Amino acid sequence: MTTVVTPDRRSIIHLVPHTHWDREWYQPFQVFRMRLVELVDQLLSTMDADPGLRFTLDGQVATVDDYLEVRPEARQQVEALVREGRLAIGPWQILLDEFLVSGETIIRNLELGWYAALRLGNVMPIGYLPDMFGHIAQMPQILHRAGIADAVVWRGVPAAVDRNAFLWSAPDGSTVRAEYMPGGYGNASGLLAVPDRLPQAVTRFLAESRAFFGDRPVLAMYGSDHSVPSPRLTRLIADANEVMTDAQIRVETLADYIREIHGAPSEGLPSWTGELRSAARANMLMGVTSARIDIKQAAGHAERILERYAEPLMALHGGAWPERLLELAWRRVIDNSAHDSICGCSHDAVVRQVLVRFAEATQLGEGVTDQALRSIGAHVPRGAWAVVNPSPSERTALIELEVGTLGDGARMELELPDGSRVPTQQVAGPGIVMPDLQLVGRDIPDLLRRRMHGRELFGHSLDGYRVEHVSGRPRLVLLLDEPAAPDELDVAELVDAIIAEADRAPDATWEISRTVSDRIRLVARVPMPPLGWTAIRAVEAVDGSVRAMTDDPVGVTGQGMSNGLVRVELADDGTFSLIGSGVTLAGVGRIVDGGDHGDSYNYAPPDRDRLVDRPASIAIRVLEAGPIRGRVEIARHYGWPSGMLPGGSARTDTDLLTEVTTVLELHPGEPFVRVRVAFSNRSRDHRVRWHIPLPRATDVSAAEGQFAVVERGLVPEAGHGEVPLPTYPAHGFVHAAGATVLFDHITEYELADGRELALTLLRSTGLISRND
Repeated sequence: MTTVVTPDRRSIIHLVPHTHWDREWYQPFQVFRMRLVELVDQLLSTMDADPGLRFTLDGQVATVDDYLEVRPEARQQVEALVREGRLAIGPWQILLDEFLVSGETIIRNLELGWYAALRLGNVMPIGYLPDMFGHIAQMPQILHRAGIADAVVWRGVPAAVDRNAFLWSAPDGSTVRAEYMPGGYGNASGLLAVPDRLPQAVTRFLAESRAFFGDRPVLAMYGSDHSVPSPRLTRLIADANEVMTDAQIRVETLADYIREIHGAPSEGLPSWTGELRSAARANMLMGVTSARIDIKQAAGHAERILERYAEPLMALHGGAWPERLLELAWRRVIDNSAHDSICGCSHDAVVRQVLVRFAEATQLGEGVTDQALRSIGAHVPRGAWAVVNPSPSERTALIELEVGTLGDGARMELELPDGSRVPTQQVAGPGIVMPDLQLVGRDIPDLLRRRMHGRELFGHSLDGYRVEHVSGRPRLVLLLDEPAAPDELDVAELVDAIIAEADRAPDATWEISRTVSDRIRLVARVPMPPLGWTAIRAVEAVDGSVRAMTDDPVGVTGQGMSNGLVRVELADDGTFSLIGSGVTLAGVGRIVDGGDHGDSYNYAPPDRDRLVDRPASIAIRVLEAGPIRGRVEIARHYGWPSGMLPGGSARTDTDLLTEVTTVLELHPGEPFVRVRVAFSNRSRDHRVRWHIPLPRATDVSAAEGQFAVVERGLVPEAGHGEVPLPTYPAHGFVHAAGATVLFDHITEYELADGRELALTLLRSTGLISRND
């Protein structure tokens, strides 16, 4: 008798129990961590009792680190589960927002998480990107260079991808296989909501998944935000598998699933190159770029001090490598790269912690930079300064320094090591006014003991003294910051001598006079080698040499500025024209204030908006008249509505007077103008943008991203209930139709109607997320 075995044609469901863990969000980190400890306690207990349970801990090692800091006694159990492959961790240290941090931060995040996971036993070699608000163009290259061949994504996947897998390529051609999660990282979170009806739920789930998975195995992400699996999970699955004829469920980690389908043929898969920023099937939440702008400023500063100053200068010019200090700094930056942290879509308490972390990272970076600079300074003779170039190319750039005067109003220049002169421009007058004190002689010793810290007194260096008698009264003149004072000074001997003088007249009233050597602030343009330094010293100017300027001196009038490369012409409405390189930008700097009834995720104008783009008054003054630096201040006063009417129907009729100051700065040899805008925000629920009219209409912009320049059109893809608002992030610059804007930090821009660049200065809203 022959038995024919019919092939099992049941659909395969790869069920991945997991949690998506927001380290901080609508509650602060420590509050969320207490919930994390409870969750992992329960998870480990369940996994200990049920050897069949497998779990994916959200692709970020921070969840393990944060747990073990509270439960260090659980390390061996965690390590055993990781080594067995039952608990999947990594490869990221923390699940980040890709657009709002630098490319270097992304690399450090992956590197830190990868090695941390290896130390715990194993790393999940998958580019798991479950809830990022879109994906950068070069992510496939970053993953590929790390040896990661697969990505798992949700938000941002365009409508052109019509199945669960596609080939995702970076601009350089690096390609990974990307698994798309239709419905997100919780597409199967409700599968066991009614355990007794699991077979029926599976039938429905398969029907809903068919459009993307077809007859292929289905990825079912069983989990959601801060969730833990049912302790009866594997028993329920086993029971269901016995009765189901149309499906079989396998409880796996995400790594198990990717490992199984890794060899699947790629022929016929859709392909996509570049960034993923479509809202076709999931909200993109593009408004986070302009939410909490103070966070973005702090991030840009911290990343720049580490990437461009601390590490390269220390590597080239410093001493012993400060590995631990730099690791601590980078950990602060990486902790803040979590999408709910850097995005600014969090509770006020979270934002305060984020700013503290960035401050600490900056302090560490500046401290390491100072170490490198001190190493350089040791090679500079006394009375000279080292000028350091952090750029990898030779440059001549403006510096600002404070020097002692030569007396008699003598003009000053800076001399280079080869004897050549660099002309200077004085930008601040001499002298520091310090009022005199009156003390009885016997109190003078107490003053010195209480106020002196080493050689420092009143914020200056005590370098000497003299005693005078004026109209029969004693006067003690303290000499501070004397340039001729020796580096090595016996401070104790100096103090003893002053006290001995005071003891000669202990009952007399002494006048205490403090003299600080006259100092002035200079600016100059100094040539420097790439990633190197040069020495300068202040010398008396030679007649006529100041007039023999370097190329393109800056000229400033009340009507504008020019340096021979670009010309700035001030307009009566507070805007300006910029002319250079055959391009004229007219009406630059128009400020537009409008209502915003949205939240930290999305901009939303009121039903009836009232835009304010004309100032009530304007004042222009010249701050510095060149020839090395020109600065003009434009002060505009606006009446901005105080807030929004209830329900978001319109803005209030009550206006608050707000002063906006714009400082324009021009240097010789630079074909651009530097702009700084400042104001104290008094209004609520509004958006403030700075406009740059373009020389011609265009339908494309190019912006710097993370290791890529990305071109974007006028209208993004929408389709999931989100208005296709064409606002985008620019990391270092944006260019359109002959106009380029450079940024200090991540900035939101829009190519408005193809005729203007609109840069968001501020979005002020009162809610994390608006449910209506």
